[in-house]
Amino acid sequence: MKAWAVRGALLVGALLTLESCSGPAVRPSEPPAPQPELLTAPRVARLIPSHVKDRPAWAQAVLEALEAQQVPPTVEPTCQVLAVIEQESGFQANPAVKDLPRIIRRRLDAYAGKLGGVGRSALGALLALKAPGQKLSFEKRLKTLKTEKDLDQFFHELLEAYERHYPALYSAADLASELFTSKRLAELNPITTAGSMQVSVRYALEQDDGEHSEPEVRASLYTREGGVRHGTSRLLGYSADYVQPLYRFADYNAGFYASRNAALQAQLGRLTGKKLVLDGDLLLYNDQGEPRDEDSQTLSALLLFRKRHAPKLSERQLRKDVRKEKEAAFEKTETWRALKSTYARVTGETPAYARLPQLTLQSPKLSQERTTAWFAQSVDRRYQRCLAHHRAPGP
Repeated sequence: MKAWAVRGALLVGALLTLESCSGPAVRPSEPPAPQPELLTAPRVARLIPSHVKDRPAWAQAVLEALEAQQVPPTVEPTCQVLAVIEQESGFQANPAVKDLPRIIRRRLDAYAGKLGGVGRSALGALLALKAPGQKLSFEKRLKTLKTEKDLDQFFHELLEAYERHYPALYSAADLASELFTSKRLAELNPITTAGSMQVSVRYALEQDDGEHSEPEVRASLYTREGGVRHGTSRLLGYSADYVQPLYRFADYNAGFYASRNAALQAQLGRLTGKKLVLDGDLLLYNDQGEPRDEDSQTLSALLLFRKRHAPKLSERQLRKDVRKEKEAAFEKTETWRALKSTYARVTGETPAYARLPQLTLQSPKLSQERTTAWFAQSVDRRYQRCLAHHRAPGP
């Protein structure tokens, strides 16, 4: 062997020995993933449509609401909140309602009409009164109503007038005194969602936990800060494994976990052959949001599913599990696991986690028929525009 070849072989051997002694080769470490940008108030203000008044104040209200929910103010949750505000009120803390005097007059007349002439007479006597400090009677004030807050104040003072003057107004007939009550009059108020994010008044009262009266809670919803705070809580204050905010927008309209439950209803219908309304409610509820005693169509289908596919799941356990349908904990129940696993086995498909509920919206404040899907898709378009605005080069 030539000398250069011997030296080369020795050199290669030495290098291999050195590498084996020094351990595996060290590769350059990958750079850490960039942290998401936390938006400042000026940056949030630039995401709000340019025609909106007081953009800095709206931006600050959103940031404070996110902080209250312990949600970092990254672009995604910020744009979700902004999209709902724009959809629900166009950034109005106290939104106006189209044809409000006509809506209320029709509701009052229809209610009084149940009593015939006596009812109409009693209603006329009540509307002829004046609230303390007011120059106009309720009848004349009714014609001037424009905003939700106007209407809430009108009904609050109307009920106070009723309680002050009852039973003198209704001495003409016992029937009138039975049907004209403060509770029934209060139920004629169509404002069940209020403020810039149209939050359910009942939800806001539950979150307040009795610290303030209902009029005080309603009044807070008509402030910029209160409306955004309660609305952000309603939108982001619960956990769900949605891959798109579209489903969270649908839940905002239809109720917690409506999109998750609508997907389960669709899978249940396929397994049982029952045609179910995919409204996201597995139970029936009363006006106070409490479960009713009678079985819903979905619950009846679940009982049929148990009989056919999951006999080891007791009816008692199933009924107990379904009571958790408005909670994240429902996904940990035997009923959830049984239905999802059976669907995968029978159909050979992975069960979807969410789908848009099929729900028609009912509100005197709506001028035409709308659905939850329409609402969610409309909000989502605003959300996507907000994201695009954030990505666009700034001034």
